[in-house]
Amino acid sequence: MPAPIFHRPRTLLAYLLLCGLGWFSPFLAQAGVTCTASASDVNFPDVKPWQATPAQMGSITVRCKSDVWDFAVQKVNVCLAIGTGAGSSSWEPRQMVQSVGSARLDYQIYKADGTFFGSPYRPTPAQIRNVIVPRNGGYTTPLVVSMQVLLPAQVSSAIPPGQYMGNYSGMGTLMAVSAPVSEIATPSDCSDEKNIAGIFPFAVTATVPKFCALIPIDDMAFENVAGFGDTERNAGTSIGVRCTHTTAYSVSLTPSNGNAAGKGALKLVGGSDTVAYSLFRDAARTIPWGNTSGNAVSSTGNGTIQRFSVHGQVPANLDATPGDYRDSVQVTVTY
Repeated sequence: MPAPIFHRPRTLLAYLLLCGLGWFSPFLAQAGVTCTASASDVNFPDVKPWQATPAQMGSITVRCKSDVWDFAVQKVNVCLAIGTGAGSSSWEPRQMVQSVGSARLDYQIYKADGTFFGSPYRPTPAQIRNVIVPRNGGYTTPLVVSMQVLLPAQVSSAIPPGQYMGNYSGMGTLMAVSAPVSEIATPSDCSDEKNIAGIFPFAVTATVPKFCALIPIDDMAFENVAGFGDTERNAGTSIGVRCTHTTAYSVSLTPSNGNAAGKGALKLVGGSDTVAYSLFRDAARTIPWGNTSGNAVSSTGNGTIQRFSVHGQVPANLDATPGDYRDSVQVTVTY
């Protein structure tokens, strides 16, 4: 009779153990990881289309968490993909679109190591490998991936002033997360994964201002003058100006004596004598070049260097002390 008494507890213990295995097994099978990502905007505030603009940095921040019922530490790979951007039809280069108009700015996005920042469709995305995710609803520390955005000198010179944007909203970005594995296992590569676990919208923007730059100018040098009985002496140089496309501007000349009609005075080096000279816009030397609205030179920029000839003249029959004479002329570009 004692035997049945001892067997019942064993049978009951085995039954409870099997129930316990059945209770915990579904939670291990349903273990999951969710990740979120956000990105910073990248802005180029002052773009001269004919020259490369210093690189600007952006970042993507990722955080992953486990389910509250996940009782084991897990591991995943996270892939971050960036497309061409709204309005851009190419990868090489990516393009920003003018907010008002149809002009485009070429640019490119690279990873921190200098390689192309792409997607499964234009390899490769950035991959954060072996992300350790704490158990029981725990979060990872923020995981930061850098973006390096380069804006080279533009191929086209016809880039007008304005605001430009490469918009990565909607489906312009993609985050993929590999299936979670245990802490001691290796997660699968996610670089070809096209299933979206999240997005990280951002924008690349640029401002092209109305801008003009003077190109270095050669001095104007007159030939030697004999004095009385000698003819006038002519000389010339050119002024180069580069302005953004469609930017209206004017170029004015002011000798050191402040004369508004371009009539200056060369001064004897080491002395007090002067020699008069005049500046003109035309080779016939009939149209003065000064600093008023009526005698300055006006034009409109096209993104390339535009050159204007300056014609100078010293009158005949000079009565001056022999020596070297010099003056400086202020060149002003107004736009």
